[in-house]
Amino acid sequence: MENARDIRRRIRAVDNIKQITRAMELVARTKLRRTQEQAEAARPYSEELGRLMRRSVPAGGMSALMADVSPLLQVREVHSTLVIAFSADRGLCGAYNNNIIKRTARQIDQLESDGEVKLIPVGRQIRDHFRRRDVEIYDEFTDVGEEANLNLAHTLSHLAQREFAEERVDRVQLVYSEFVSVFQHPPVVQDLLPVTSLEQQTDDEGGGPVEASYLYEPSTDRLFEQLLPRYVDNSLYRALTEAKASEQAARVFAMKNATDNAGDLIEDLTRQYNRVRQSQITREITEIASGAEALAEQRR
Repeated sequence: MENARDIRRRIRAVDNIKQITRAMELVARTKLRRTQEQAEAARPYSEELGRLMRRSVPAGGMSALMADVSPLLQVREVHSTLVIAFSADRGLCGAYNNNIIKRTARQIDQLESDGEVKLIPVGRQIRDHFRRRDVEIYDEFTDVGEEANLNLAHTLSHLAQREFAEERVDRVQLVYSEFVSVFQHPPVVQDLLPVTSLEQQTDDEGGGPVEASYLYEPSTDRLFEQLLPRYVDNSLYRALTEAKASEQAARVFAMKNATDNAGDLIEDLTRQYNRVRQSQITREITEIASGAEALAEQRR
């Protein structure tokens, strides 16, 4: 059984850990506020850009554009897939990294039936995991910071577009955590290239195509040629903002749980310390009383 001194030492150690986790929680809350604002600010632009491009699709649909406008629209038989997966550089964020790693591993297992799979890990945690697996790491990005980086999104977008346009890969997918709330950020898989999701919108009543409300100059094809790379850039940037907001939310939740658990442990240790101390005091009183009684008997 531990003595009172050992228990006091444990209480001090746990209290020090509690102070650290509490400070980390406060720092993560500050970063969460900024990353959440980034993610929420990126959504309207992304949605409006997609809406503009869908309005520009001719009546024949995407197939009418694919042949001539841009190589980013070409759908071809899949022999090689590039997967870009986003994790954190550091741990201490609960199950965030583990969930992304598991979802990426499951996606790679599914894609391997179609051919070769190349991986670009963004974040040290997922990089370190897949280095130990038989997966080709085409490139890697670590130490990317605590917030979304527009330059990193452009770099990833340029790399993905180049590999797809030069037909070194036939498909590009993203794996990241979508920020829904502080408590909900599920891993999702998004098809990035080829761009196939820009079909025309329909009206709410008749289900027919929405009439274009703009005149385009010089042409729809030219508009698509200029907007498609920006659309891919924006898709990468939005995925990065969602991933960073999810990471900070997971870290806030993990550090709050650690702080609460440390507080509960301190309470248990304090009760244990009081019981041990009370036992020691009782024993000392008993020893004093026994000694006094022995002296009294000797005097008689």
